[in-house]
Amino acid sequence: MDYSIESIRSNFRRAEDVIAEALNAVNASPRMVKIMAVTKTHPVELVQMSIEAGIRIIGENRVSEGGRKIKALGKEVAEFHMIGPIHTGEVRQAVRDFHWIDSICRMKIAEEIAKRTTTMNKKQPGILVEVNTSGQESKHGLAPEYSLIEGVRGRMRELGLAVSGLLTIGPLGGTTAETRKAFASLRNLRDDLSRKGGFELPELSMGMSDDFRLAVMEGATIIRLGRFLFGRRQN
Repeated sequence: MDYSIESIRSNFRRAEDVIAEALNAVNASPRMVKIMAVTKTHPVELVQMSIEAGIRIIGENRVSEGGRKIKALGKEVAEFHMIGPIHTGEVRQAVRDFHWIDSICRMKIAEEIAKRTTTMNKKQPGILVEVNTSGQESKHGLAPEYSLIEGVRGRMRELGLAVSGLLTIGPLGGTTAETRKAFASLRNLRDDLSRKGGFELPELSMGMSDDFRLAVMEGATIIRLGRFLFGRRQN
């Protein structure tokens, strides 16, 4: 695969242009939309190039693979997010290596994060709760129900964990209308939690290479880009 700092920087700027156009299309007030580079299966050299190209948020889908890259580069060079599902046995490494864990949808994982944060004397990683707004069985995440998400957030608070927002994945093969509906569902859920529950969840992580424009139109604050920045993965 051919890539360079210059090509990544060019695609990064192109993504920024798409974001600006999407905000303008819905007459939205200018807001910060953070671009995460998803580097699953890519070599550590590409992560380094991404950082040199100006990208400051890196997402990895696998704890062990991401951990190796973080060890090679140093944890301080970027903000590293674990965006894939994790198992209980991986939580210790995730808490040690990553700044954020963005895919929490099982209370058992949250309990293990609280435990490891305490026993390892670590700062709590940022936490996003994953919600399945498309209803597709192939996707992870909690059902987009106010009482369910409010209860999960309350239990996490009891554990001493602060939740910073929500994450979803758009429907596979969805139409534009279906995709926008899935993203709007996450935004509406967040707004309900803020209005009824009285607590803020500032981050909405939604939108990937094929649908991030729609996600921005529906309120995304973080978009996750792989192919848009780097081209197709080798595996």
